[in-house]
Amino acid sequence: MSRRAGFRFRVVRRRPVRRGSTSQPWLGRRSSSMTRGVVPVILTAGGVAALAARRRLRRARHRAGGTDPYVEIQAVGRTVVADDGVELHVEVDELAADPDGITVVMVHGYALSLACWHHQRLHFRDRARVVLYDQRSHGKSGRSDPEHCRIPQLSKDLARILDEVVGQGPVLLLGHSMGGMTIMHLAQDHPEWFGTRIIGVGLCTTSAGDLSEHSVVPFIPGKAFVRLVPPLLGTLTRMPRLVTRTRKAGADIGWAVTRWFGFGRADLPPAMVDFVGQMLDEIPLETVADFYPAFAEVDESAAFSTLAGIPASVIGAVKDTITPIGHTDKIVSLLPDAEAVIVPDAGHMVMIEHHERVNAAFDHLMDRARSTLVGQDRR
Repeated sequence: MSRRAGFRFRVVRRRPVRRGSTSQPWLGRRSSSMTRGVVPVILTAGGVAALAARRRLRRARHRAGGTDPYVEIQAVGRTVVADDGVELHVEVDELAADPDGITVVMVHGYALSLACWHHQRLHFRDRARVVLYDQRSHGKSGRSDPEHCRIPQLSKDLARILDEVVGQGPVLLLGHSMGGMTIMHLAQDHPEWFGTRIIGVGLCTTSAGDLSEHSVVPFIPGKAFVRLVPPLLGTLTRMPRLVTRTRKAGADIGWAVTRWFGFGRADLPPAMVDFVGQMLDEIPLETVADFYPAFAEVDESAAFSTLAGIPASVIGAVKDTITPIGHTDKIVSLLPDAEAVIVPDAGHMVMIEHHERVNAAFDHLMDRARSTLVGQDRR
């Protein structure tokens, strides 16, 4: 097993947070303390720094030659309706000539959107058919009922997209964070697809479980953190006006928080932080609250007997505070034949921060997956 040791983003349009009552007379007296309380809450499992405001002026200062490296990739979208009626936004980059017929499906993480795969999308769009989609309640997809904001439902959504958009051809699945959990659960729901329909899996800074007492804030113990977050998020979702004011007032704090919790490089280009910050800023706080309980329930250990039968790449970041490197090590121990790519100076957003290394790992995964197709043809 070998170990080999990036990032651009695009504008994502998100649905506004549903309005709640802001008539409480005590808001003015407690807004400053509530503002301070927002910071540790927002630092949750997907790198959620919802304080990050749109740093348009900062982005403009760092544009090289007047061009934005994270300009939105234009693609014709389509809608896939999930089994509970939620409309999922899907984008497809077709390939004119593809003798292998492989489709690369990219599944994003918590509080992000399909935009987070910017570098991988550009890298693969001339090599294979690429399918990306926004998870429910994220990006341009429709809002979900809170009870369906769970990993098993995300697995059903992915299965629906494979059936309706990808078809029966060979598939390479790439998942980041919550997207990796989605793929692991799909392996439990449809083990018969792995090794036949699904010919390779890439798992990037994700976890198979043991997140129930994880704190991303160093000075708050895990048990205290998981008790604090749900009620505080619930309170904040009922105060959209206060949250909006806090986001605007805390723009610089939010930028620093995004930088600290999402990345690991000392020489990080500011444009990377700006792009991620904009995505996080546009996520409805209700979505953050609806999905947060899902991570305490994650236990995807049963998936690995299935995943062990196909080529896999497991990518971890030493400085990841969201899904720490120990979670990557556990996945690697459960997939001993997988290629493990450990990036020392990277955080949770490694596929952007060190996109060249991640793309190289996915290229190798694609080559290994293609070799399985050749073996199937010979049989």
